[in-house]
Amino acid sequence: MPGPTTALPTAALPTAALPTAAVSPPTAPAPQIQRQVALGVQVSRALRAEILNGALPVGTLLVEASLAARFGVSRGPVRDALRTLAGEGLIVSSGRSYRVVGLDERDVRQLYALRELLEVYACQQAASADPAACRAAGEAAIADMDAAARAHDPSAFARADIEFHSAFYRASGNDRLRAVWEQQVATFAELFQLTDALDDTLSISVGQHRALLATILGGDPDAIAAKVAAHLAAAQERIINAHRHTSRA
Repeated sequence: MPGPTTALPTAALPTAALPTAAVSPPTAPAPQIQRQVALGVQVSRALRAEILNGALPVGTLLVEASLAARFGVSRGPVRDALRTLAGEGLIVSSGRSYRVVGLDERDVRQLYALRELLEVYACQQAASADPAACRAAGEAAIADMDAAARAHDPSAFARADIEFHSAFYRASGNDRLRAVWEQQVATFAELFQLTDALDDTLSISVGQHRALLATILGGDPDAIAAKVAAHLAAAQERIINAHRHTSRA
């Protein structure tokens, strides 16, 4: 006689097809939703950008039904997006809705304190574990940053910047370290976008990243720690200045 059936974990169940019925036009413009990318990811990306650039001010209430209508999706992806943003500390539960809390300067400094702890170790480990991967990925990202700077494309520059730093987490060989970084990378990506859009010295940043890569490839743990700390301290101040600019706008 067969034993009791064990329920499959939710992640193993097939994803139900999303409804494709037409939704009333949103009352405010929203970024176009692409069906080949998870809808919850797209909604969270759009809301995250609006929170960090000030389009959704602190205190704004986010209601599932209104957001679903605005983005032209069902409530499920919106619910997923709100949970993601709550996990990132950008919104908090407020009754049956969520309220925007955003990031203040204290939050940015805490994020960078965490990032320094992670990135110093990631770069030290990557330099000894897989220097060839560090060199290849770092040089490719710097080439993309240089091209973006020459094209005056801050969005492309921010993407290449994130790829540059993410390469060291991948090359570190520590999957858990990489997972912690990936929990924060979406927020940093938006902060980079905000900063680079206001930065007219992207070509200088290219040179700074070249110098950072050279130090990491040098393999001296103390030199890596000092260079990464200095690099992140400068980046933190640029982001705080950009945040102040956005808050005054």
